[in-house]
Amino acid sequence: MDVPPDIRSVTDAMPPLPFRAAVRVVSATLALLLYAGCREKAPPAGITVLLEAPPDSLDDRFALTAHGQRLAQLISPGLLTFDDASSPVPQLAESFRDVSATVVEFVLRPGLTFHDGTALTAEDVKATYDSLRDPALGSPKRERYEPLERVEVVDARTVRFHLKRPYAPLLAELSAAILPAERAGPQGIEAQATHPVGAGPFRFESWPDEEHLTLTPFAGWHGGTPALSRLTFRVVRDETTRVLELLKGRADLVVNGVSPAVLPALREAPHLRVVTKPGTGFTYVGVNLREGPLADVRVRQALCHLIDVGPLVEHKLHGLAEPASSMLPREHWAFTATPACGYSPEEAGRLLDAAGYPDPDGPGGKPRLAFTFKTSTDRFRRAVALVLKEQLARGGVAIEVRALEFGTFFEDVRRGRFELFTLKWAAVMEPDLLRGAFHSGNIPGPENHWGGFNRGALKAPALDRVLDAATQAPREERRALYARAQQELDALLPVIPLWHEASVAVVSSRLADFEPSAHGLLTPLAKAREVTPAADTGRAP
Repeated sequence: MDVPPDIRSVTDAMPPLPFRAAVRVVSATLALLLYAGCREKAPPAGITVLLEAPPDSLDDRFALTAHGQRLAQLISPGLLTFDDASSPVPQLAESFRDVSATVVEFVLRPGLTFHDGTALTAEDVKATYDSLRDPALGSPKRERYEPLERVEVVDARTVRFHLKRPYAPLLAELSAAILPAERAGPQGIEAQATHPVGAGPFRFESWPDEEHLTLTPFAGWHGGTPALSRLTFRVVRDETTRVLELLKGRADLVVNGVSPAVLPALREAPHLRVVTKPGTGFTYVGVNLREGPLADVRVRQALCHLIDVGPLVEHKLHGLAEPASSMLPREHWAFTATPACGYSPEEAGRLLDAAGYPDPDGPGGKPRLAFTFKTSTDRFRRAVALVLKEQLARGGVAIEVRALEFGTFFEDVRRGRFELFTLKWAAVMEPDLLRGAFHSGNIPGPENHWGGFNRGALKAPALDRVLDAATQAPREERRALYARAQQELDALLPVIPLWHEASVAVVSSRLADFEPSAHGLLTPLAKAREVTPAADTGRAP
């Protein structure tokens, strides 16, 4: 799903500061906290996790935001999940296999129970997926299950999914949360929304308002009782406040919710550690291919040659990213290396000359071309846009940066009202996302409620055929087909790849054994350990 940090990240709850000034404020505050000898009173029992925004729903069938989906996974996991290389691995399932090209069989782990003590069986799995496909339920994810013909209960622990046609990407959709059968239908929507029940490592305790949510460990979890006594989630929209809460010892975990420039200062706090892992989020420059100079691939290639990603990764992201050549990260099972454009102002000049946009009056004079560049009001994203503006200007391409409130910005992107923009896919797991983002059948318009992800309107019939074929092929054939697709996209450049940001967790000394997920998931909390205050000698001074 296309969930950039701009949606659920820093809001302008405080008067906007220039990015460097904001960093200086945080650094100065850190110095005061570290050296003034202050100590805040202890946080509530258990572990406190800070979120940038509240979840939209705890019912996975309706959750569309990253926070909603990630919290739902703690309460109600699915049959399978995905490892850091984006390969499917069993979760509630003990195993799964292809019976045929159109039949997938799952065998549940023995002895599974829901939080209410009832047994989890194949009947609950069938009821869950029947509900997702039921128009009466109204799940926004219903269309994803169109290739699914029926769900068959073989026995209490065995369920088979019968497809209308071979459709490999469906496996990614079989990670949906499994609910008790009596809650799966429309009659159970309200109960699941207000007091969700699942079979995950943590059970729901309270959600008094959108700012606070409490979960407790589930002793019946198949992985063993989690070692955390309680999980308290607090919504803190302002980044500076999140940083201060960490420094004062009033929070124990923030995942991908702190700007890279602040991390060096946080590393100085004796009671905090910064843990990173290569991530799957994909940041890119979107391009409108519908008309004008950007419809010419030579112009797009020239822009790509003018962007020098290295300094951005080093200075703006402090090395916590990897330059991207594809939507798929290097660690992904379907990734293939492509030539990529590379930084080359000389080649950019030749391409613009060939495209009919010569330099009108030499370096430093009038630009060859001019475009608008839309981004959100997030300080970090605006700072990146200004660096891109400077880099493109050196090659004779003038950019007007327009920073818009996210709702306005995203609506413009959805409806094709842009020339250039920047966004981030929060996590890239299923490679069929390439079809969603670049197939001509997914160009947004009124017929799909402007919901298509091919926002630049790429039309490439040969690429369409490759992406369609990949949905019906076995895994090794899919790998080869996605290699071809990435090579085509490298040549067509419907978007300009920038980087894959690392997954970054700021962790207090009260939380041990937490390692971030490459996808930014919260599920590693199930294997983490709580350090009692008596044993905690690394708290804030």
